[in-house]
Amino acid sequence: MKKLSLTIFALLLIAFTYQAEAQSKVVAKDLIGSWKLVIDVDEEFEEAKREVDEEDSFLGKIILNSVSGIVSGILEEIDIYMEFKPGGEVKVIVEAFDEREIEYSEWQIDKKGRLYISDTENFSTGDSDYWLMEKGVLILFEDDNERSDNVYLVNMDSN
Repeated sequence: MKKLSLTIFALLLIAFTYQAEAQSKVVAKDLIGSWKLVIDVDEEFEEAKREVDEEDSFLGKIILNSVSGIVSGILEEIDIYMEFKPGGEVKVIVEAFDEREIEYSEWQIDKKGRLYISDTENFSTGDSDYWLMEKGVLILFEDDNERSDNVYLVNMDSN
């Protein structure tokens, strides 16, 4: 029994260590450069489709299929890029429907290594939402410390 408890403890320790290392602090020198915002709604729509299938709702299926097509089509037409500059400035470039807008905002990294980006007219997250680095990708975390796997920033300079 003692051996089993030690084995379970060791496995839990490894799991927590892996999770802690999975998201790392944002370092300013790694942030500087161009990044592209990715919004992946496919997984959310698949989960919603499974729920509608379980409820066997014909109307729900029709509405979900319509909405998913519209949202996917719109997202294909929108690109958001961020150019992080030294000193806490970020240039936000929004390209949508053959139009291009450029805005400027600010970024900061707190003592815990979390990146905060101030809202602009075309880009906003919650006031307490933040970003952490994971394998070279910036992952959004919502104010309740919940990871958003569907919204992230990819470094364009490393491609």
